[in-house]
This record gives sequence, C-alpha cells and structure tokens, in this order.
Amino acid sequence: MTIRRTSLITAATVLALSAVAACDDGDAQSASTAGSAPAAASPSATPSASASATPSASASSTPGATATVTPTATATATAFASANGALVDASGAFDPAVALANADRTPYAATETMRTTAAADGQESVITQSGRVNFNTPTRECRIETKMTLGDSDEPMLWMESVSTGTATFMRDRTKPGSAWSSAGTAGDDNAPAEAGAIAYAKALAAAGPAARKGMEQKNGVAAYHLGARLTADQIKAIAPKEHKKLVDKGVTAVEHDIWIDRAGRILAQQQSMKVPRGGTSVASVVTVAYSDFGPRETFPAPASAAAAS
Repeated sequence: MTIRRTSLITAATVLALSAVAACDDGDAQSASTAGSAPAAASPSATPSASASATPSASASSTPGATATVTPTATATATAFASANGALVDASGAFDPAVALANADRTPYAATETMRTTAAADGQESVITQSGRVNFNTPTRECRIETKMTLGDSDEPMLWMESVSTGTATFMRDRTKPGSAWSSAGTAGDDNAPAEAGAIAYAKALAAAGPAARKGMEQKNGVAAYHLGARLTADQIKAIAPKEHKKLVDKGVTAVEHDIWIDRAGRILAQQQSMKVPRGGTSVASVVTVAYSDFGPRETFPAPASAAAAS
C-alpha cells in the first residue's frame, strides 16, 4: 500500500506542478484573450472601492464561493496609470486591472521559489523548485533546480537541474553523481515565457468582479493587490485550455487560485490548491510560488558539456 500511495501522491504533485507553472503556447495565447477585457476603471484617479486598502472591504463574498469570471467592458486604463504602473490613492491602494493593463513589458529577471505539497492517507510529498527566471521574453529563459522528497526524508527521490536558453532546454539528473547534461527540447516545444499562465489568471481574476478582489496586502515586503477565487474546470478552459485538459483528465473539478501583483503589474506570488481523485482516495495538493530579487534580464547559456556534445 505504501508504494501505491506514493505513486498517487507523486502523480498528483506532478499534475499540480505542471498546472501552476503552465508555460505553453496555448496558455500564452489565452493570456491575450483573457486579458483583452479587464474590469472597467473608475473615471477618477482614485482606485475603485474594490481596491480598498482594507482587505475586509471585499470580504462580503462567501468563502469558497465560485467567482463568475465574466469579462466586463475594456477599461481605458492609460489615463489612470503612471510611468511606474497604476496610480495609488492616499492609502497606497491601486486598481489591479489598471496595473495589469499598463504593465511594463521590458524583460527582467527574478528569483522564482516554488513549493508543491501533495498529501493523502497521512503521507506527503514535497517538491521544491528555485532558480533565476527571465520574464517578458519571447521564449522561456531560466536556470532551475527541482527536488522531490517523501515524508520526513531529506533524501531526494528526484533532483533535476535545467537550463533554458531561449532556444533550447537542457537537463541533468543530480541524484546521479557526474550525470551528463542532455537536450530536453527546443523553443518550439512547450518553451513559452514563464509568466504567460500567471498573467492569464491574473487578468481573468481582475475582471471577475468584487468577489475576486481581496484587497491590498503586504507580500514579500511589497504592497500588493490580492486576487483570488475558486475556479471551475469550465472557467479554467477559457483561461488556460491546455491546463484545463490536464486537470479534467485527472478528474479535477475546481481549483482555488490566488495571485498577488504589485502596482507595476508584476506577479509577486501565486498559490493554487486542488483535490485530485485517485484510486478511491483524494490527494490534496497546494502549490505556492514567490518571485523576488527583481533585476535586469540575464543570460542563461547552454551548459559547456552539452554545447560541446551538440
């Protein structure tokens, strides 16, 4: 039974990891579709009431209620944005739809830290992923290390390192000393920008109405707007078609998704939780991602050994 449960948890963890980190061409395309109709902005420079600095201002919705992700009329956001993003009121609050619509598309780099947990029948697996990632680039550019452990063990059952140069991806198995780098695809193979999926969700949540607008919070030491809602599989289909297929194939009917953005429209953090039915049981999975240490775009060259072998 231990082997079976481990397999179930592993499958659920990998599903959750691939869902929140979805960076494929389908999700990139849906980002422009979902973001084409952000919530209407107020005609004054002061953000709308739903952007109040008091988080409880949007707490009138019932916890766990499913938000209606129905885009409203497109906002004329430029009039309410500053050179550094959305304008803020006296309390420091801003309109998230304006911030996203006026986000600076200049490429930049950040440290991405991800933690995925999956638990069932008293057993838990943990995947941690960290590294530097470029954003606002045509294709994925990063250097990432991923580890997976089970239960209380610190011994990784999976430990991978990957490099995406923008035109190709290389990987190596760190659990095997001296493991060589190998090619894992090109720019045309699931190698879209890292932020595509998160931006699609953020824009859809910003357009979903007051229930999804949770208000201003501090996130990673930065003033952030919290967007969040319970999204059904059908709603996810309109936001991220390829992720929707993965979830439906695994029997997932709904996902709790939360995103925090700054006034410049950058994603500061996101969290996704779901229950995956497997073999008569249910695996609870939670993925949290944080972005920090923002800086200029970085170069991620192919590993020397991989380049020499190609």
